[in-house]
Amino acid sequence: MKEFMKKHDIWLRLLAILLAFILWIIARDYNNPHVNYTLTDIPVTIIGADDLLSSSNLTVIEYTSSVDVRVYGNLDQVTSTTLRDRITVSVDVSQITDGAGEYALEPVINTGYTVGSSVEGVSTSPERVRVLVDEVTSTTVPVRVETSGTPADGYRAGTPEPTSTKEITVEGPASELAEIRYAYGTVDVSGRTSTFTNECQIQLVNDAGDPITGTHVTSQTDTVTVRVPIYPVESIPLAVTLTDGDTLTAEQVNVDINPPNISLLGDQNTLASLTEINLGTIDLDTVRTGVAIEMEIPLPDGVRLDSGQPSTAQVTITVKEEENVSTRSVQVTNFVPTDTAQGQTPYSVQVLTDSVEIELRGSQSALDQVDVSTLSIGLTFDSVSLGTGTHTVRGVIAATGLPTGVTLVEEDVEVEIEITEAADAPASEETPPAGDTEPQDGTTPEESGGGT
Repeated sequence: MKEFMKKHDIWLRLLAILLAFILWIIARDYNNPHVNYTLTDIPVTIIGADDLLSSSNLTVIEYTSSVDVRVYGNLDQVTSTTLRDRITVSVDVSQITDGAGEYALEPVINTGYTVGSSVEGVSTSPERVRVLVDEVTSTTVPVRVETSGTPADGYRAGTPEPTSTKEITVEGPASELAEIRYAYGTVDVSGRTSTFTNECQIQLVNDAGDPITGTHVTSQTDTVTVRVPIYPVESIPLAVTLTDGDTLTAEQVNVDINPPNISLLGDQNTLASLTEINLGTIDLDTVRTGVAIEMEIPLPDGVRLDSGQPSTAQVTITVKEEENVSTRSVQVTNFVPTDTAQGQTPYSVQVLTDSVEIELRGSQSALDQVDVSTLSIGLTFDSVSLGTGTHTVRGVIAATGLPTGVTLVEEDVEVEIEITEAADAPASEETPPAGDTEPQDGTTPEESGGGT
């Protein structure tokens, strides 16, 4: 055997093979050395989310979505594009047991090579992955639908009415649900001439009306059925009913109503039956000519005011030029106060109002004969009930000896009085006794009243 090995140089041949292998290793490592290499922005995969939800009712709402991975291996392998496609980073959240909150979990790196391979995952940057979990809960939010577009001419869209449901249930992390205020959608009414029902897409929004971007919120539905009323718009005239007075009748006056017409929308049958809207009754004995009266606009059931329309109208009564009816405004300064508590009151009363303007109506010749001193304003009050301070009380106009054909416009009169402790009242300002019709400022009745 020894002779054989000597004869064929076996040891030399084995040594040569070993040296060749060593040289190959050296050459390989020289041309393709082992290096550390960093792969950037490798996506992070969350695993165990279903187990976390079933065991703890928690869901992942935020996490570090990518990391940099440092690998070790042959240069040609770690820089290969196939390595980036094979490498994965995962975080297992199924082991979280401490409830909602933020966790820093260690990721698991898989290079896609078998164990013992020359390519290994060394570490990630950051070294731990931030994971935020929150409890899954549910709540209900209202549905709000608005219209878009413009109906056909002569028509208006009413308020959309969700018919399938007026609120929906949403489910997700409590922190995300807290941002949701309502579910919002729009319905296009362009060119519509009648009420219609349609499906409407809805989305969850916050207080500012911005869509909720949370990816872990689910809704029981993303559509609702909506009924949209479409109303014809009608212009209806306004009117009043006049009651004849002693010296003024409906035939003698002009009636100005502002606005003269009102735009209404609503039930088509109701609108078709309307010829006018009556504001109410005006007694010509109690209305001052030329002074506007504000009256509410009554609306029948099934109709409403169009957008921008007023809810009241101004009605002004004036005498026709050809009618022999004149008016005269006079200032009444005679006040006749009657304190129903005068026998037991500890107070003194002073009238603060200097004069009240009233209107007389009749022929001009008859109005010229009016003696203003025959006009007075009676005041009835209970000073004990009112107490000290300034008060407004109702006055009643009294007239005696008016010429035939002259009437007093019976309107509400308000007079201001002041009630003070008796000891505090100035002697020079004592209230005149009831029945004293002398003006308080010392003028004669004719001087205090003026005709127009």
